Amino acid sequence: MRYIFTLMISIFFANADESVYNDIKRTLAIMESGNKKSIVNSRGFLGKYQLGAMSLAEVGFIKLENYRALTYTQKTQTRAAKVMWKDGYTLTKFLDEERNWNITGGKKAYLASDELQDEAMDRLLRKNAKRLERAGINMSNPKLAKSLLMSAHLGGVGSAIAMYKNGTDYKDEYGTSIKKYYQAGKNSQNGIIKFED
Repeated sequence: MRYIFTLMISIFFANADESVYNDIKRTLAIMESGNKKSIVNSRGFLGKYQLGAMSLAEVGFIKLENYRALTYTQKTQTRAAKVMWKDGYTLTKFLDEERNWNITGGKKAYLASDELQDEAMDRLLRKNAKRLERAGINMSNPKLAKSLLMSAHLGGVGSAIAMYKNGTDYKDEYGTSIKKYYQAGKNSQNGIIKFED
């Protein structure tokens, strides 16, 4: 009986996590690309979730050794470690080369597939949730989990934690504030976002 109860609780929380992840994916797809899977922004980020090489390498879609060989980090005013490219590479050039991908067809295949993009985002959300939990954050509150994971999508886990703990803002290179993503996570329900004024 105790085993069945434990199993039922585990299934409930697994489903709760899936619900949170699915809501985040719907919300991010709308915010990042208008839910257009084939979009590439002016900086080279890909698909409906606008993932770059670092995120794609973390989830196994990009060859990590190739990524590491062509990048380094540099401290900037807004980032503790901003990714910089070597040898004349840019994000776009790197992602254009099929040899840098672990999936057949590379960038073209990724941009053509909702399934690949959803799988990449699922893996990234799970990795970021584990990082937040290791930092001592209780992720059992769905609104907080959504806020932190949405924030981490824009600025990384460290920026999400700084936003949560002391309200520290971070803005990406387009000027988008992490506060917008934090609020969107808090106020999203099934991909519908209610922004506060």
